[in-house]
Formats: sequence, structure tokens, C-alpha cells
Amino acid sequence: MKIDTIIIGGGLTGLSTAYHLRNKNFILLEKENTVGGICKSVKTDTGFTYDYTGHLLHIKNSYVKMLIHKLLRNNIDLKIRNSWIFSNSVFTQYPFQANLYGLPKKVINECIEGVIEAKLTNLPAGGQLSFYDWCLKTFGKGISKHFMIPYNRKLWKIDTRKLTTKWMGDYIPQPNLKEVIDGAFNSNKKMFGYNSTFYYPRKSGIQSLIDSIKKEIPDTKIKTNINIMSINIKSKIIKTNLGDMQYKNIVSTIPLPEIIKLIKNSPSKIRRLSGELDWVSLLNINIGINRKNVSDKHWVYFPENKYIFYRVGFYCNFSKTLCPQNTSSMYVEISYRNRKIDEQRLFQKTITDLNKIGILKATDRIISTCNLNIPYAYVIYNQKREFAFGAIQNYLTKNSIFSIGRYGGWKYSTMEDAILDGRAIVRCLK
Repeated sequence: MKIDTIIIGGGLTGLSTAYHLRNKNFILLEKENTVGGICKSVKTDTGFTYDYTGHLLHIKNSYVKMLIHKLLRNNIDLKIRNSWIFSNSVFTQYPFQANLYGLPKKVINECIEGVIEAKLTNLPAGGQLSFYDWCLKTFGKGISKHFMIPYNRKLWKIDTRKLTTKWMGDYIPQPNLKEVIDGAFNSNKKMFGYNSTFYYPRKSGIQSLIDSIKKEIPDTKIKTNINIMSINIKSKIIKTNLGDMQYKNIVSTIPLPEIIKLIKNSPSKIRRLSGELDWVSLLNINIGINRKNVSDKHWVYFPENKYIFYRVGFYCNFSKTLCPQNTSSMYVEISYRNRKIDEQRLFQKTITDLNKIGILKATDRIISTCNLNIPYAYVIYNQKREFAFGAIQNYLTKNSIFSIGRYGGWKYSTMEDAILDGRAIVRCLK
């Protein structure tokens, strides 16, 4: 079987590539029995629909906006973000650095003094700074101490001195001094950040986006339950449980270390560099409650170590169709790097913490649970990433393998980026 382009991985990036290649000679190979990767939804017997954590469409690109509306038609709503932070036993609006109002006076004073001191201190320029030093330079000691450092240490599971700033882009809002001070003494009405609004399907969760894209791709072009045994880059043959497939190009959207494992006789240097890539895994604990309006928020960040999770989101506020009438649903995110975890212990600690905070009440009854484990969740931008990634990508490209998307491109990115990556690579294929 000779194929111009073989797409490995049927997540959002792979499906976007297939969509933009749909009239060409290609095939998409997916190891699971359905496509979608981690961009899909689980429907339970109890009537709850859970995504693989919060999958929200933050759209800035006009083409992606047009495509999403074309695919989902009337099954889409635009939401204004309602996100918060819980620290020092109080809720404050996101982002922390622009919304100090409501925190203890001592904390507010530390944060404002830190920002002023940072503006008067001349630290080295950006590219040389670790994330830890960048936070001190940009926000000062107070904001860094009370949110930036602990939250990111909790998310990435590494010392923030070992984390570079290459991942940030526009993800971290940087209010000016006036905006910080205004937000310390008044409830701030200004929206900061790339995710101030988002789109979300009215029905069926994020799965509806996957289903809509899949409908545009010929069924014969998608193969599921595929086990790839090896890739021979010299003969350009992929060995699978369906037989051997000869290709001209490969578009890989699976995690970068995984594609290297598949390549037969890959250079020892490339295998070594692949072993230096690091990432965070994620346990997504989904919970259905027998009480409506458990929260009015979209999601909440938790920087303090006394709570096991770093973020909690509320599906019921994305769409009421995701849970039965008079109930609520939420997702809880816990990151980890030790590849073996005790899910039962983490679940029990989660329930305890949710009760301490007051999100859950003693009278609440949990009527649905669904744990979803994501082995590759976030790429860690440590000091070794840039060189290792560059060398591996150069090797793959020279051998007609184009590794793209969050995991193939080994980067911190959005759903919009995944769609655009699929479109862009099609333009590059010969």
C-alpha cells in the first residue's frame, strides 16, 4: 500500500491535518478505537458528560473562527470568562497580579511594594532569565511569593529556577503599575489575558467538535485500533497490524519521545536527546453532584500546597446540557511527574479539600465520578528542551517526518494552535 501522507495520531492536530488533506492521498492512523485523543468527551450512564479536562476554544485567528462556526453551526456559544483564584482563604478574580482586592492587607502591601521595587531594579534582559527570575523582575517579590512561584511550581512539578520563559508567549498577563494598584483597591472590571472569552459547544461537550471534523473526512481515510510496530526511514515503510504501508511523508502528532521509539535504528544521539525531554502528566478527576449551582465560576486556580489540585473547573457553567437537571459537575486537575500514582488516595484528598474550601457541602452527594488519566499533559520547558527539540526536529524533517501539534511540536499551545498546525503542515507537504 503506497500512500503520499500518513498521519500518526487522531487528536485535534491530526484531524485538522486530515481535514485540510481530505481530497489528497493520505491515511490517518489512530491507536485507540475512536479519534479525538485527549480532545474528546465521555458520556456516563448517569447522564453526565465529561471532557478530558477543560477544553475551551480561545479563538483569535479569523480562519479558525470561520472554520469552527462552519463545523459546529448553531452548536456553539461565546462565553465571557469568569475565573478566580483561591488563596489566603478568599476568592479573588483572575489574574492575581491585577486583582489583589479582597486579599489580606498585609498581602496587598507586600505585592504593591514588590511591584514598585521591581520597577526600580535593573535585572538582566529576558532571554537570560529563568521563570523564577522573570517573575521577580516583572512582578516583584510579593506577587511572585503569593501566586506566580507557588502556582507554577505546583503545575510544572519542578523548581521554577529550572523553568525557562520560552513557553509563556501571551499566556501571562502583565498589567502596568497603575493597573496593579487600581486592582488592589477596587474590584477590577478590565479583562486581562488571551482567554478573556471562549467558545464552547452548546451540546455534547468538546466531542461535538471532533465529531464535526470527522464527518468532513472520508471514512476510508481513518483507521482506528492501529498498532504501529516500527518505522523504517530508509525504505519509508511503516509496519502495522494492518500490514506494511509505504509513505512519502509522515505527519506525526503523537508525543515526540514516542515517535523516536518507533523509528528503526534511530541514531543513539537522537535517542539520548529524546530521553532528556520532560513533561507533566495529569489526573483529571470528574465529579457529578446532586445539587445545582455548586458554583457560579468557570474555573478556579489554587496556588497553595495545602490543596492537592492546581485548578478546578465547572462543566455545568460551560453548558447546562453536560449534567442532568438540578445537578452540577466539575473537573479537578492534579499534575504529577512520578509516572505511578494512587488514584484512590488522590480522589479522597480531593474530596476532603473541596469540602474545606466550601465548594462541596456536607449535605452534597456525589452521584458520578470519572477519573481520566493523561500521561502527556504539559511539556516542561527546562534548560535542555530547546537544544534537544531542535536536534530531534531537524533529524525528523530530513527524513520526511513532520512532527507537529502540542505533543509532536513539543510545546505549550492551544486548541486553536492545533487546528492551525494541521493547516500549515499541509501547505508544506510536497
